[in-house]
Amino acid sequence: MSPVTESQLTSFGLSRLAARVYRHLLDTEPRTPEQLGADLGVSGPLLQGALEQLGSFALLAPSHQADDPVILLDPTAGLHLLASQQQARLTAAVTAAVASYDSYRRTYSLMPGAPTVEVIEQASLQRVVAELERGAVHQVRSFDTAPYGAPTIDNPIEVDNLARGVSYRVLYAQSSVEDAERYQKNILPCIAAGEEARSAPSVPAKMMLVDDRLALVSLSYAYADVHHGALLVHRCSLLPALSALFEFAWRTARPLGPVRGDAGAALRPVDRRLLALLAAGVSDEAAARNLNISKRTLARAVERLMSLAGASSRFQLGLHARAEGWL
Repeated sequence: MSPVTESQLTSFGLSRLAARVYRHLLDTEPRTPEQLGADLGVSGPLLQGALEQLGSFALLAPSHQADDPVILLDPTAGLHLLASQQQARLTAAVTAAVASYDSYRRTYSLMPGAPTVEVIEQASLQRVVAELERGAVHQVRSFDTAPYGAPTIDNPIEVDNLARGVSYRVLYAQSSVEDAERYQKNILPCIAAGEEARSAPSVPAKMMLVDDRLALVSLSYAYADVHHGALLVHRCSLLPALSALFEFAWRTARPLGPVRGDAGAALRPVDRRLLALLAAGVSDEAAARNLNISKRTLARAVERLMSLAGASSRFQLGLHARAEGWL
């Protein structure tokens, strides 16, 4: 691995001189402040300030005499503290900038010609989708349905965002869940990474809401031959309406995520996935394709679940699964 650079050290918030001193100390045996000053050509007060900054973050051992050698400490705790403080400063700066812009909009309204809704052409749509998603800070909410224009089925941006703490709630059209390849390569990996997923027979549009700041809306498959682009909605009266539409649809949709609750060792992974698919209203044929099993094997799995639940019908199985927290 490459050694740390002065530029990387200053990105933590260290002064240029402190980063230079620390980088020099990594390359030499322990030096006294006087020797360091001679090595770097730095005067006493400036050098002392750099050493004090390094010591304040537990990067250097405390010195008791002026001629004591400067000793490096394990930087793990100190650098993590610097990183967290820098992140806090950046977050505060972002919050202040957004608040200032909101105040500007309330005071001066929108400048003539400033768009509240932009038309995104098909040629640039996937680039805009990726940029919006990468820019998410807190949450992404989506209606997911065909048509799909991404070059690959998987969704690495979402998986990365989930790993850094961005929450996702995605409402899938049933046709998307019934697509075996998309279910296995896109939906399941995203759920496993932490996505909250639900399903409905259909969704009103393809839509992605990012942090209550922006919404990207395009029409569903039935209208794709007429409308090839999408609408990018900025902060305006339409944005909260789209947010309310999502929340209403979300409340009335069926959970699609992993089965929760303790069903005991008797519930196998295939049982859990099957319950989620059945709850989403997926047909037996589509469920069998998604699970990569035959319809006969699926029928036996359903019978086994009914036996575990003491149910004589699929309806009773569904009631039992929900009551026991399996869904």
